[in-house]
Amino acid sequence: MIKLSEIIRKTAEEKPQEKPGLISEVIKIKKNKDKESLLDLKKIYEEAILEVRLIMNDLKEGKVVEGKRVTNISEKIVEWLSIDKDMLLSLINNFSLYEKAEDYLYAHSINTSILAINLGSAYGLSKDELIDLCASTLLHDIGILKIPLEIITKPSKLTKEEFDLVKKHPDYGLQLLENIKDPPRSASKVIYEHHERIDGTGYPEGKKGEEISELAKIVAVVEVYEAITHPRPYHRSIPYEGVKMVVQEAKSSFEPKWVKIFLNHITPYPPGSFVLLNNNEVGKVVSINENLPTRPVVEIVVNAGGKRLEKPKRIDLAKSSVLHISKALDEGKR
Repeated sequence: MIKLSEIIRKTAEEKPQEKPGLISEVIKIKKNKDKESLLDLKKIYEEAILEVRLIMNDLKEGKVVEGKRVTNISEKIVEWLSIDKDMLLSLINNFSLYEKAEDYLYAHSINTSILAINLGSAYGLSKDELIDLCASTLLHDIGILKIPLEIITKPSKLTKEEFDLVKKHPDYGLQLLENIKDPPRSASKVIYEHHERIDGTGYPEGKKGEEISELAKIVAVVEVYEAITHPRPYHRSIPYEGVKMVVQEAKSSFEPKWVKIFLNHITPYPPGSFVLLNNNEVGKVVSINENLPTRPVVEIVVNAGGKRLEKPKRIDLAKSSVLHISKALDEGKR
């Protein structure tokens, strides 16, 4: 019998078929009848990371950066959101670029911005507010540029001295923000406060509750989730584990309002991930049901006996009274 992990790996590597809910279908049918006018999503994502890399390299070298460069990226990301929310989550879970250790910061900034505006949109922020949130979030970790790369990519636990240095990155971020001409209006708050926690246990000042800006509270939630669920040189957890971590921290660290929205709109089973159903079948998530994030639409790829199906069958778990997800599967494990 073929190993389950091998079946999942092969399924994950296959070219996606054009079925509703997948990125290829989003490109074809969602709010844009002229398919030639919408660039390939992977290319857009890669270009966004490249531009963020260029901006951060300029900042690191002490150059003055036009704030419009950040805003331009943000406008594109917000436009993606208007096309399809599932597409955004698929994008960050399937097209993350971590070829080099230093790439983490750029992709982390893009992914966190996508997650932040997903929450902001669910809350009802205006387009201008979403662009400001996105642009500010793109810059939230620029202070990391002043931390030695060997500390950021260290494969073992940081020493107290090293962690104390890392905790200075909000201050360093404000210093670098001075080199951005006409920065996003909320950037300083987001940069400085995204590690503050509502119970006062965060840094750099130990601010509590209402002392922390609302946008920084959004970034606090999604930044933790993104960091947990995307590969670093030494660490990666599946999205389910990231959601569980947010829930565990919800009572003390994060604003309950944003945690509630997060749980309704950031699924523990994003498109492209694999799940085990209660009947022992294995499915690949193809789309999520808003406000029912734990009951997505799945394509069954492995039957209860462990045999791979030649023709996957699609099930909407929101419409099934019998089937549900037993656990998330990590296709990265062999």
